[in-house]
Amino acid sequence: MRNGPPSRERPSEGGTIEKIEIGEHYDTTYGTLWKDGTYFPRGTRVLVTGLHIEQGYCVRFPAERDGESLETWEDWDEVDFLAEAGSIESGDALPSSVMTEAQEVLDEAEDGCHLHLHEAED
Repeated sequence: MRNGPPSRERPSEGGTIEKIEIGEHYDTTYGTLWKDGTYFPRGTRVLVTGLHIEQGYCVRFPAERDGESLETWEDWDEVDFLAEAGSIESGDALPSSVMTEAQEVLDEAEDGCHLHLHEAED
């Protein structure tokens, strides 16, 4: 069984997460587009709501859909998706061509699916 690493260096971000804790807020290191078209840019503050040895970690985004919190499970290999709260500057909107292409991919996916979109840095 794989247990998520207690710490993770992210040289490209220049930050470190000492540990992931349920109930703690973190910033996202890249944008997330949901199938319904909801987009959260890099730097969105999310709440960790669960940890599981095999499933990874669960994050809650600052939005609801049909009265339910917008949450998703992320694999442990996506631990670099999280950074310490306040350490990531909010990203800009992505070009419409990127959003259109990503939405086309999601149109073919199951409900509740999302994509992580890495924003180009200047």
